[in-house]
Amino acid sequence: MKLNNLLIGVLLAVPCAALSDQGDLPIKTSGPYAGVGGGFSKIDTRDGSISVGGESFGYRILGGYRFAHLPLPFNIDLGIEVAYADLGKVDEVAAGANVEVDMKSLITAGVVYVPISPRWDVFGKAGVYFWDGKVTADGIETSNESGSDLSFGLGIAMQTGSSFGAQLEIESVDALDGIWVATLSATYQFK
Repeated sequence: MKLNNLLIGVLLAVPCAALSDQGDLPIKTSGPYAGVGGGFSKIDTRDGSISVGGESFGYRILGGYRFAHLPLPFNIDLGIEVAYADLGKVDEVAAGANVEVDMKSLITAGVVYVPISPRWDVFGKAGVYFWDGKVTADGIETSNESGSDLSFGLGIAMQTGSSFGAQLEIESVDALDGIWVATLSATYQFK
């Protein structure tokens, strides 16, 4: 699955979601939420003269707080979010060796929600990825790095009318030589 196709899908889903909504749906509320999701990550890195890149399946566990009904223009809501993400492993043969890159991270982000209907929001995120990356060649660890880098994301979130919801997001992380993450998560808001 190509991340570019997923990004196009997210952008096309926004007008469809707004048109498919009905008028008597619940209004979003402030409160904590939690979620779990899975998706794809695209990781590119260079270890010495070896360049490794590829896509992998990963998962995310998240929690946050949404501040709804703030006196902001366009009914914008704000939020904060913390997540643990295992970005998976990228495996490639490079320079005659089986090279594997394994990434895990802790993420903190501020979120801006722009409601497009009572049930749907588009959102943007800006935050920091605290990551740990390990590179192995033929099973021998050649590099173990950690750091913190900025991340930016865009997505669409949906509420079902109960406490359950879902969100699809794409994030860019300025770590290693570039990381893209696309995640679909199920969420539950505590009311």
